[in-house]
Amino acid sequence: MSGPSRVSPRRVCASVGVLASAVLLYTVVEQVVDHNFQVLWEVTNIFAGDRPYRDFFVTGWPLETALSAAVQWLVGYRLIGEYLTHWIFLVAAVVMGFHLALRLSRSMAASLAVVPVTLLSLPPTATVHFPKLFFYPLAVLVLWRYLEHPRPRVAALAGAVTAIAFLFRHDHGVYLGVAFVAAFALARAAVPSSRRLPAMVGEASAYAAAAGMLLLPWAALVHLNEGLPDFVRTRAEWGAVWAPPPGSPFDVLREIDPRRVVQGIGPASWRPDASDALVWLVQVTLLLPMLVLASVAADLLRRRHGPRLTPHACATMLTAGLSLFVMSRLGREESYYVVVLPLSMALGARLLAGGASGLAAAGREVPVTRTTRGWRIARTAVAVGVLGITTLAALGRIDPDFFSPNQPDEVRLTYRLLLSSPPIDAYQPAAEAHEMDWAAWQESNADARQKLMMRYMHDCTRDGDRLLVTGSTPYHVGYFVERPLAGGQMQWHHRWRASPPDELQAFALIERHPVPFAFSTHDPVLDDFTAYPRIHAYLQEHYVHVEGAHGLLLVDKRRQPTGRFGSLGWPCFR
Repeated sequence: MSGPSRVSPRRVCASVGVLASAVLLYTVVEQVVDHNFQVLWEVTNIFAGDRPYRDFFVTGWPLETALSAAVQWLVGYRLIGEYLTHWIFLVAAVVMGFHLALRLSRSMAASLAVVPVTLLSLPPTATVHFPKLFFYPLAVLVLWRYLEHPRPRVAALAGAVTAIAFLFRHDHGVYLGVAFVAAFALARAAVPSSRRLPAMVGEASAYAAAAGMLLLPWAALVHLNEGLPDFVRTRAEWGAVWAPPPGSPFDVLREIDPRRVVQGIGPASWRPDASDALVWLVQVTLLLPMLVLASVAADLLRRRHGPRLTPHACATMLTAGLSLFVMSRLGREESYYVVVLPLSMALGARLLAGGASGLAAAGREVPVTRTTRGWRIARTAVAVGVLGITTLAALGRIDPDFFSPNQPDEVRLTYRLLLSSPPIDAYQPAAEAHEMDWAAWQESNADARQKLMMRYMHDCTRDGDRLLVTGSTPYHVGYFVERPLAGGQMQWHHRWRASPPDELQAFALIERHPVPFAFSTHDPVLDDFTAYPRIHAYLQEHYVHVEGAHGLLLVDKRRQPTGRFGSLGWPCFR
């Protein structure tokens, strides 16, 4: 860091972590959404005694599911456990991003200047993104250590991080493997003594051995149940479903106009348009690594007398390159700019501080002339201006309700939901559900109807029953209803595992257990199963529509009701 500082960097990092925690804790109201329950349905099946890869098919996050299950067991089936896990990882990610900013920029002022943008980006961030935000800055820190000291021990640490990231979500491990290959090549430029063949073989072997030791038990589990060939085939199909469209996200760079962020601000509105703000944030996220790489390249070109890359310069390039690579692979939606938020934090501080790129030139120093001094001043002025616009853009994405006088009451209600056990009691109280009549049902919105139907399934099923659940993002259903899912998966809406052998396997799982209800969170149930002809015919033969549910809820007509649910009189099977 430039200049003496009386403030301990560790204390500043801790303070940044406290601020990030406060933001997450206060903005909890908007976090309880369906996609943040991504692994909880798998936890519900595990608690029912199901075995992954045999009784249900995970889409690619086995260690995250195991962690979630362990935390749910500790807290007693309460949502607070899931969100505490998300928050801890997110706060750690922000702290690591700030630490990276300090190391890349060597400036406390520049690092602190990018903190507001980061904190303002947290409230609209889906907390389920926490592995993305956490593992990439962690990998950069580990690989930076490797660039400074290319040794088998550090390479083994990088291999362990890669394997753990893979088990949290498989593509993260693949991308970190690519990052290690890049770091392995850069280390040869930064540390000449590492170019010996025995050293390179030892480091590569240590990396592979550490990763392999952690991945072998998982691979054995998959092979003994689902089978590795089928696993690879079906997960490749799943990845193709969610792959970014061609040209995304880089096509957003065609129209860079900062005026779109500030033009809506005036007497009538103190914040920019949310859609314009989001586009600008994506553009800045993509431009930051490009500008940093261009800066390093420019320094290389200026130094014509034997320049040598230092570990600092290599780490700078690795951070920028990884940010671009991850965005190209994960930037499926504009809001996904947050997946590299900690890396952007570090790159933004690096550009804001300017300074040397970390090149060594045989002891020679580049003289500071009027031209270079003027260029640095102009570059800093532009960087400060861009930072100001970006801060406004991040503010534009904040929900206006966060500033409402009623927000504290909403926060208290949300924590009541997080701490409730069973969670359905706070999500949809039984008294309200049983009192709803047909007039209130007709006037209610889709969200209220969905909550009531979930309360109905919770109250009108018994131990051993399962649900057949579909929809675009129906991850929360099994958790709130407290019933495991039938058929081994819930991605029917996206036509995953729709081949005849896969459908036959799913059909066998459906027939194995009692399934009183088939439910969809979005489109009618039968519409989602058109890609599964055997299951579709089975539903048509044995299930009927629940009155007033518009095809979103089917009931098994073979089961005899034991009672009726509330004022609506739906059949109950308790």
